[in-house]
Amino acid sequence: MTDNKTQLVSVRVCPSDLEKLGAIARRLRVRESEILRFALRLAFSKLSPLHDDTAHGLDLIPVFLKCGPELMYHFDMDARTLDTIMNGEVADPRKKVTVEDIELLAASHEMPSHRHHSRLNGLPRVLPGRLDLSGALQQYLYDKYVEPKSDMAHPGSCSNAVQIPL
Repeated sequence: MTDNKTQLVSVRVCPSDLEKLGAIARRLRVRESEILRFALRLAFSKLSPLHDDTAHGLDLIPVFLKCGPELMYHFDMDARTLDTIMNGEVADPRKKVTVEDIELLAASHEMPSHRHHSRLNGLPRVLPGRLDLSGALQQYLYDKYVEPKSDMAHPGSCSNAVQIPL
């Protein structure tokens, strides 16, 4: 697509999704094609680091914190696939996401809640307490990779621990 021209594409949509598309379009008083373009822009915005060929390893953590379970469920990804996507081209070991954290991300959409608790309880900075499980997992990964704090270097330190309900 050059010269900023639009292109006609064909998309297969199941009947229930087509009904939802029509209902949203009617409610917003717009065309169905406008809803589809909006949905594409929204998805591209959330997945933008995946569009960047230079983003690897911990650069991709925000995408998988926002959309990980949905991506892994919809595209039937496992930990090995996720590791290849995230760490496949990472040369700097400081930018790599640990195998354990990739396994937590990959399992987040399929593991029963009690297994999450037992896996997370052994991790640094995660203690039983107040936050829901998905929030605790997101907070742990965000603190570790996106906004690392100096006490993450000391696994026994729990001054800013994430709380998980039992």
